[in-house]
Amino acid sequence: MLNPWLILGPSGMMIVGIFSMLFWRERVKRGTGKSMPLRFFVFGGLLWAAAIIPKIIMDYTVTQPLYVWWASSFGAFGGLILLGVYVGLRTGVFECGAAYLGFMAVARRAGKTSEANGVGAPPENSAAGRNMGYREAVAVGVGFGAFEAIILGLPSLVQMASIFLDPSILSALPADQIAAIESQLSQSTWVAAAAAWERAFAILAHVFATVLAYLAVVHRRLLLLGGAIAYKSVLDAPIPIFQATLASSPYYLVITEAFVAIMGLIGLLGMLNVDRIAPGDANIIRKEQ
Repeated sequence: MLNPWLILGPSGMMIVGIFSMLFWRERVKRGTGKSMPLRFFVFGGLLWAAAIIPKIIMDYTVTQPLYVWWASSFGAFGGLILLGVYVGLRTGVFECGAAYLGFMAVARRAGKTSEANGVGAPPENSAAGRNMGYREAVAVGVGFGAFEAIILGLPSLVQMASIFLDPSILSALPADQIAAIESQLSQSTWVAAAAAWERAFAILAHVFATVLAYLAVVHRRLLLLGGAIAYKSVLDAPIPIFQATLASSPYYLVITEAFVAIMGLIGLLGMLNVDRIAPGDANIIRKEQ
């Protein structure tokens, strides 16, 4: 029997994404009296898109051949380990690299605007916009994770809603595909809560990695970018191993979501101690740079 409450999974993912942006806007407004401009969240979403496109291309071209080669050369488990390293590094390099290049572009634009206007305090309404500080960098990270949650959740939401409203549409599918869909849509309701849970902690991870990439630009320290790449790599590297070894286990979801939660909490701890990573009074891209 299909469980219509499972629709709370993708809808919960989208709600978490939207709420995270609203939360940060309200928090900034309470602290500064001004709402965080939406353009910083959108900027984060664009960075996510820039990072995800090459990953998709790689999945359709080189990922499977590489795994087959590794498995034939190093055995099934060795190939799985190498696949995990590949998946982790790919995520770290593309996602943190996109954030780093995006912030570099902001810094360069800021510098060009200063040269055009003369050195001095930049106007609030100048072509490059406001100075980009820590709050704005967090907004970019929130947008990065929020857009991911929304875009990943939307197709599943539409598909589930269509099936729950009209189950007869499944009759046009092959029998094995129908069985797979019915099995997926007959799971316990707590699975839906796990999807929203995972997105909440994933957003924390995205924010921390994005902030590290931002600080790498501000302080011109590639070590910080390396830290962001390493953090994101550790977050995604276990995915193939979890899928291969735990997919049939009833504890698969618990273990994977617990791991994401731990990584998200590490990211939150990092953000709460960002002044120990880099001096707070310098954490800003100014137009006079």
